[in-house]
Amino acid sequence: MASNASRPLLVLIINMLLIFFYKASYHVSYKTALFRAGILYVLWMLVEVVTNYMLGKTGTAEMSYGFIVGNVISQIVMYILVHVLKRCRKGDSLTDISPKYWIRLFLIPLVTIYVIHNTFHLTVQNQRNIFFLITTILMILINYVTFDVYDKLGSHLETEKKNLAYEQQIALCNKQAAEREAAYQETRRVRHDLNGYLVDLKAAIQSGRINDAETKIDAILENNQIYRNEVSRSGNLVIDSLINYKYSLALKEGIDMKCYVFVPEQISFDGADLCIILGNLIDNAMEAAGNLPEGQRHMEVSVSQVKGSLTIMVQNPYEGKIRRNDSGQLLTSKKDSINHGIGLSSVQRKVDKYNGELLTDYENGLFRATVLLYPPENLHTDS
Repeated sequence: MASNASRPLLVLIINMLLIFFYKASYHVSYKTALFRAGILYVLWMLVEVVTNYMLGKTGTAEMSYGFIVGNVISQIVMYILVHVLKRCRKGDSLTDISPKYWIRLFLIPLVTIYVIHNTFHLTVQNQRNIFFLITTILMILINYVTFDVYDKLGSHLETEKKNLAYEQQIALCNKQAAEREAAYQETRRVRHDLNGYLVDLKAAIQSGRINDAETKIDAILENNQIYRNEVSRSGNLVIDSLINYKYSLALKEGIDMKCYVFVPEQISFDGADLCIILGNLIDNAMEAAGNLPEGQRHMEVSVSQVKGSLTIMVQNPYEGKIRRNDSGQLLTSKKDSINHGIGLSSVQRKVDKYNGELLTDYENGLFRATVLLYPPENLHTDS
């Protein structure tokens, strides 16, 4: 099999192209691009050496056109390795595919290597080179189309998640706007009827009807209940809407939810991303707290921004044991582990988008999830 070592000029050109490819595609520094291109090329050399060794054992390397088979197989092996690295890389659309289906997916290039190798042995003796060429092209085309379809499906799934988050965001904002409008109208009505309320209340007190006076005061407070359910009044419509909505759900479940929100009206983070991160963390905390006996159901939500960086902390009590897998990821105890896993992976994906961190710790029966997001303008500073 022909080696790249016999074509130094071609190797130099490939290395330069790899450097510029990384620089243009991943918005990194030339130093980082040079390092990554070097790693990729060393990996490529190792693949060719191993492929040449394996083909030499089968006698293929010494046969006519054996170097072509070696080059094709080494390219397919590199194709597999690149997709393996891509799956391990944060933010890839294929990371949500379960390992079972992922392994099935990669059986396709492995079968391709087997078919190409055996087709070569069957056709080279009969001088049917055209058949071998057509078979090779078709097998490579099948691989390309398969992975391209999965990439497109992954991107489509991510787009659907984002659209769903935007729809939820719009619904929450509309709900918040309606509540603000109702509060404004209620304030106007109370002001208009204030004299009547005070006269009626004064008459009840002067006549000694204290219980009647208390009833009238309770009625006024009940009519103004909308203010009491607004625990977040930062002015940021997305965060206020989401937290106030979740707070109303927590009240129905008998959960004491304390909220501390210190953010400006305008922040540099996408509203849909915040809905996904904050919404999933609060939902998980509410479910854990809801499993506890009444009187022990409580949770805490804190959102603050300092020097452009956003910190989100959600804390709740829990019962049972918290488990982690070999990579340190939390294992759910929910029956619907698939959807729960999608929720957690969506949170991690959005955190990775801002080069942020998702930290979890638990002690003395309290579980705490902390998210740190960096402002988007600070991303890609090494480009």
